[in-house]
Amino acid sequence: MNKTFSFFLILILLFGCTSVREYNKHIDEDIAVKDLKKDVDFVYKKLKRYHAKLDLYQSKKSIDYKFDSLKNTINKPLTPNELYLKLFPIFRSLKHGHTDVYPLYKKLTKKELKKYKESKSVFHNYSFFFENDSIFLVKDFSKTNPINSGAVLLYIDNVSVEDLIKKYKPSVYGDGNNKTFSNNLFGRTFLNYITLEQGIKDSVELTFLMGDKILSKKTFREFPKVKTKEEKSIKPVDTISKTVKRQIKLKQKKYGYSKSTKRYSKNLTFPTNDSTIAVLKITDFRKGKIRRLYKEVFTDIKNNNVQNLILDIRNNGGGFVKDAHYLYAYLVDDSDKFLGKKIVANKTSFGKSMYNLFPVASYPFLWIGSGYSYFSTFKNDENEYELHMPFSFTKIEKDLVYNGNLYVIINGGSYSASALIAANLNENKRGFFVGEETGGDYNGTVAGLMPKFTLPHSKLKISVGTVYLSPIKQRIELGHGVYPNKEIKPTLDSRRKNRDIELEWILQDIKNGNKVLKNSN
Repeated sequence: MNKTFSFFLILILLFGCTSVREYNKHIDEDIAVKDLKKDVDFVYKKLKRYHAKLDLYQSKKSIDYKFDSLKNTINKPLTPNELYLKLFPIFRSLKHGHTDVYPLYKKLTKKELKKYKESKSVFHNYSFFFENDSIFLVKDFSKTNPINSGAVLLYIDNVSVEDLIKKYKPSVYGDGNNKTFSNNLFGRTFLNYITLEQGIKDSVELTFLMGDKILSKKTFREFPKVKTKEEKSIKPVDTISKTVKRQIKLKQKKYGYSKSTKRYSKNLTFPTNDSTIAVLKITDFRKGKIRRLYKEVFTDIKNNNVQNLILDIRNNGGGFVKDAHYLYAYLVDDSDKFLGKKIVANKTSFGKSMYNLFPVASYPFLWIGSGYSYFSTFKNDENEYELHMPFSFTKIEKDLVYNGNLYVIINGGSYSASALIAANLNENKRGFFVGEETGGDYNGTVAGLMPKFTLPHSKLKISVGTVYLSPIKQRIELGHGVYPNKEIKPTLDSRRKNRDIELEWILQDIKNGNKVLKNSN
């Protein structure tokens, strides 16, 4: 039996290695022109079949023309990622941030995964700030010849940062005509594109411009120290009791702790000695036991007699509507409704998208769900297919609803569900908004279930938003997010000094008796 098990294990490992090699080989292979055009047709077919409001920001005629023009420009074989570079400008022009095309990154073999598992990136000693289409060094934490803060990053090995920005920044976009989302997200993820072009590296040379001087520095991946036999034999002393461990695990589960970022999804803090001032940081609407944690959070807010609550949804990329609705219910008295219209492409698009997202074993149950969605979809007065099924349901203790002063910090990373809650709060004149325009459209976003489809020849993947989710009310201006009452944008100087200038401004207004907040009502 052991021999049989070993035999099959070897087969699985060999197959896995072969699959990785074949996958990586495919990335560098040219695809025939006719097959590239078939992939383009495949993309447009899926968009028309599933997307709820493909022509929201431009006409169907214009979209038809762009796809036809793209096919006409394909006159020679291309690699998958070369096709990606041709496809994403069309996706960008659609202006739907949840609907996207993704490049192919090379995969690691099991040996490489083991090698890099505990290592730290070659960039782990550096923090950067993106501003005015340049990458600035915020801090060099290395101990050997650190580069001064404020230096402009020019090259990563032989890759020009300027060229990298021009090439890939247009591939990052939010909803509508918004600009803050792309600046925000690209500034946080631009290093991914180095990995896309060069793969994972053990060392790179960084070239900076500081004043009129060019400075270069080699930086290395940090691997964990290899333990000796004696060190391995020494077991660490565990000073934490089982009871405390259990409490920590329960809190991590309840508040959505992320091991990678070492942060909670939801976190209530008191930034001053005055317990009547609290900050509720919501990193995402994806994690945590929301019903229990929000009840616990707003019980703490009530018990501490909080009079000024600061809701921080900066860089909150969204998540589940139900999560956002629960939070909203604790901030607004009349909160039964969180969404306005829920528009879909046709009577079957929502139900069929389920089959793309779940394993085959669940299909018998999905048949019930897709049938329910079919019979819950009707044409409205605008001749659109509207989905009449609940996306969220909240039940809270009304005596915990917070009615005090509310400040909301937003930025370009406030997107999707966080843009929806910002729009609803703004529409109810609930809260004073500080920061910059949200990345999500005030009027709604096409998200919901987002199936991913693999193009048959290039193997690129696309995601398609299937439901147009709008806030309770919509405004006339289309394509922009929620604007702040007080615009404050982080600067290189504030980042270098590790200052939260948005929070600082709010605390000063509270100190001044909420003067600006009261004058805005």
